[in-house]
Amino acid sequence: MRSADIQSATARHATGGAPIFTKILPILLTAFALFAGTAISGAHAENQTRVTSPAPVARSGIPSQFTQGVLWKISAPGVKSSYLFGTMHSDDARIADLPPPVTRAFDASDRFAMEALIDADGLIYMAQAMFFNDGRTLEQVIGKELFAKSVEAMTTHGVPTVAVEKQKPWAVMMALSMPRPKTGEFLDLILEQRAKRLNKPVAGLETIEEQVAVFNDLPLPDQVVLLKETVRSHPQFETEIEKMVIAYLARDLVGLEKISGKNSLEDDRVFHTVMDRLFTQRNYRMVERMRPLLKQGGSFIAVGVAHLTGEHGLLNLVKQAGYRVTPVY
Repeated sequence: MRSADIQSATARHATGGAPIFTKILPILLTAFALFAGTAISGAHAENQTRVTSPAPVARSGIPSQFTQGVLWKISAPGVKSSYLFGTMHSDDARIADLPPPVTRAFDASDRFAMEALIDADGLIYMAQAMFFNDGRTLEQVIGKELFAKSVEAMTTHGVPTVAVEKQKPWAVMMALSMPRPKTGEFLDLILEQRAKRLNKPVAGLETIEEQVAVFNDLPLPDQVVLLKETVRSHPQFETEIEKMVIAYLARDLVGLEKISGKNSLEDDRVFHTVMDRLFTQRNYRMVERMRPLLKQGGSFIAVGVAHLTGEHGLLNLVKQAGYRVTPVY
């Protein structure tokens, strides 16, 4: 089973109120990239031309020049160099401690871009999207047995049953795909705060609505398949995350892919569908929105490290767009 690929981004709601929702929301907001999976998907890009998305691709190998490193310099003649940084959406102190090469590149850049900016409208949208609003309950959709197991797993994350009853399967799956928060100081937010302190313009490559749609627009049967696998593998999740952390700290992109690739999903159709939505489509969207930032130069762009590598990952797409891509750290 490729469980690690699927697991591996406030407002009041009638079912639980603000106190309950605020426990769930930070988990969901940071779960969309690495912890939603470390498999790499993408598509073919034509050199110096607009990127056109191909048929869905679930996984692909890592080109030999992109196997090691989380910080990459993107350069072109006559333009100030930009940087692409692969993050791990985590508040683990080992991850949140920015290495000197990263801070130097960040501070020397003129602007900062991250996957998505979190604003009030985005929070409200997520609050509405993650719950059923038509009278259905999670138990009715997934059955008593899976519901009981889901509630048990969510309890370990400090989320009470009442907060789970009206959630959609994808929302529970995402919550279970994140380590329990420790400090709330996630790497991506640390970078955003640093940019604001340094008076750098801050932009998002995607909207919260686009990120939520990755799972919210999946058919319910597919959401149930993902939740079932997430619950099944949940007891091993913390161990797998620790392996990911170690590989990330070693800047071992091949190792990250191997950790995720050792498991698979029984339903191959669902796996391909999710990987296409989670990586292929998003990689193309993000690289298109990176184009003006790279043309300006001096941009520091941070995305989940899972988006960087693979034959059709962002590093290769940027290279095929005509830029020189070299490792920094």
